[in-house]
Amino acid sequence: MRRAPVAAFFAGALLMSCTHAPDAGQLTAIDRLITATDGAALTLNELDRARYARADSLFARHADRYAARFDDTLSRAEAQALGSQWTVLSRASALGSDHERVLAGSIAAGERLRRLRNDIASGALHREQAEPIIAREQRLHAEVMAGVHAVMDNYRHLQQAWDRRDTVELMLANAEAR
Repeated sequence: MRRAPVAAFFAGALLMSCTHAPDAGQLTAIDRLITATDGAALTLNELDRARYARADSLFARHADRYAARFDDTLSRAEAQALGSQWTVLSRASALGSDHERVLAGSIAAGERLRRLRNDIASGALHREQAEPIIAREQRLHAEVMAGVHAVMDNYRHLQQAWDRRDTVELMLANAEAR
């Protein structure tokens, strides 16, 4: 009977000797990456992702009208307005796919960072083992953030194109009336 508690004590002591004290600086670095990644995912989630489908639908409805108008002579202002609109709307579906891909990558990065933080905090990783992993995560984080910024820029361009849709519609209608 007495052997069980003694064996449990030694097993616990042996287990504790296999773990390592976590490095506070590494935990702080991981916490910062988690906070930034979560913020990026939250930002991407707050954007109206249905806007991509609406813009793609708008483009599909008017693609022939754009093509007909591009076959005609355009003033510089018309060329810029119609060309910009066509460029953004024609890419709406791809922009939506990019948004979903970057959002999924951001969420996956957050989950991966939480697992890494748990491994470091529990002492399962030595400081020396964690260093290259953290460095890799910092590089991956820079890539994720570049993707987030690209999605936000594209979304802004799509929003501007959506806001110009009445003006462009009027340009197309006026040309057809001639």
